[in-house]
Amino acid sequence: MKISCILLLIAFIASADSALARIGETRQEIDKRYGEGKRCDIQRLEGAETIKYHLNNFQVEVVFHDNKSIWEIVQRQDRLIDLDDIKILLKANSADGRTWHFYRLDHRWGRSGEPLYIAYLWPGHEDYFCIEDVKACEALQNSDTGDLKGF
Repeated sequence: MKISCILLLIAFIASADSALARIGETRQEIDKRYGEGKRCDIQRLEGAETIKYHLNNFQVEVVFHDNKSIWEIVQRQDRLIDLDDIKILLKANSADGRTWHFYRLDHRWGRSGEPLYIAYLWPGHEDYFCIEDVKACEALQNSDTGDLKGF
């Protein structure tokens, strides 16, 4: 009985890890993992497209720019995201032996190596866990500087 429970737990963790999207993947790769998504009513970044996916008890909003995932916002539908969920999500984004470190003062995780990824619970909405490619997101946020010629 104990062995079958342990094997079931190992199988669940392995399948959850392989089912999670990774920053930098294409829309086609993520569609293959999650199924076909739907365009969100709220677009998270100007110049990017936000697609919402549902898989098992997860809702995942993926922000794509140039057909690459640059920001993922994960929410559990059955309960709050816990530390075990966060560990699985971080592991899915730990390619090439890169590691994550928690920065207590900033309340976020940072990934070693390049490109720089950060992960965090959304302030004020701790039921959302985000992972983002910092440089890609900042480039889009800074690209619209606005035109002040009329002032």
